[in-house]
This record gives sequence, C-alpha cells and structure tokens, in this order.
Amino acid sequence: MPEKKNGMIEKIKGVFKVKKPVCEDIVYQAEQVISEYIARKRNEILTKYGKKKHRLLNLLLIFFSGALLYFLYCIFK
Repeated sequence: MPEKKNGMIEKIKGVFKVKKPVCEDIVYQAEQVISEYIARKRNEILTKYGKKKHRLLNLLLIFFSGALLYFLYCIFK
C-alpha cells in the first residue's frame, strides 16, 4: 500500500510542477547557433577589412611623408 501512496503523491506533485516546453529549448538552441554564426562572420569581416584599412593607412602615411620631404626639399633648395 505505501508504494501506491508514494506513486499517487508523485503524480499529484508532477501535476503542479512547472514543465518547460520542448519548443522553448529548440528555440533557445537555434538562437544560440544563429548568434554564434553572426559573431563569427562579423569577426571575419572585421579582420578582412581591418587588414585593408591598415594597408591604406600605410600607403597614405608613405605618400604624405614623401610629399612632406619633397615640400621641405623645395623650400630649402
């Protein structure tokens, strides 16, 4: 008899227990996968264009330093 009572008590407790729907777990996992994918792609894009930006800045620096040297050469000639 005590086994039947314990089984009934567990069933009654199970009725009032808040259960998480399976679809929420799937939605959460999908959101995690999407956010990780977006973060990875964003980092790839930033590194790709970051390298181009550094190249452009180096070229501009060389150009302006050459122009400055030429300007100073013309002044003190």
